[in-house]
Amino acid sequence: MPLHELEAIILRHYPLSDADRVIVALTREQGKVRAAAQGIRKPKSRLAGCLEPSNHVRLQFWSREGRDLGRVRSAEVIHSFLGRDPDFGRMCAFSYFAELVNELVPEGQESPAMFRLLLSSLQAGAGRPVNRALVCYFEIWCLKLGGLLPNYAYCSGCGKCVKDKGFLAWIEAGQARCPSCAEGRGLPVGPAAAAALEAMMASPPDRFAALTFPAGALEDLERLSRRLLGMHLDKQLKSYRILREAFQGE
Repeated sequence: MPLHELEAIILRHYPLSDADRVIVALTREQGKVRAAAQGIRKPKSRLAGCLEPSNHVRLQFWSREGRDLGRVRSAEVIHSFLGRDPDFGRMCAFSYFAELVNELVPEGQESPAMFRLLLSSLQAGAGRPVNRALVCYFEIWCLKLGGLLPNYAYCSGCGKCVKDKGFLAWIEAGQARCPSCAEGRGLPVGPAAAAALEAMMASPPDRFAALTFPAGALEDLERLSRRLLGMHLDKQLKSYRILREAFQGE
């Protein structure tokens, strides 16, 4: 039974027995993996504090060919992004990031770009108050890395460049249309939102989260990402409903 040592971010865990848990982690080397952590629910377990959601860890686990559930040997915390006294907004955002990744990344499929996105977004959210710009960044980039974000740079009707002037997104068709070709149909994405989308593609999450946006820009992008995620996931994530409540009034 081979032993793997991987860099991982814990996404979630759930009970396996009175004493054991299953942890779900996104690893840099092997994508999403699941492994049983034996005895972790016991009061004196050394693993208990290591394998909490949003922890960045060095994980050792055994796996057996033909079985999808490994067995944890050890874990060492590289960084705990929530720390001992996290604020409510950060907890909600990081839970949402983890649930979104868990839904979008297939088990056992290498996803180094998604690992880098999650790690850099957690780092950005730990270094400053989590805001709507960071959440929007994470959603759009999850869609892009998952191959679920259409090319909205050009009108699919006339070929005109629309990334600087805004467009109407035809969600189900995966197309952008200029106002003339859209004939009033589609989800409006204004010029400020289109410019923010371009900035998002060229910026790391910490830099994007620190930007100031014109009124309506983030709202347009949020509507776009919600529609795309809703179409591909066919459900609303539980953590998003809580996150939305945390951001009310911003």
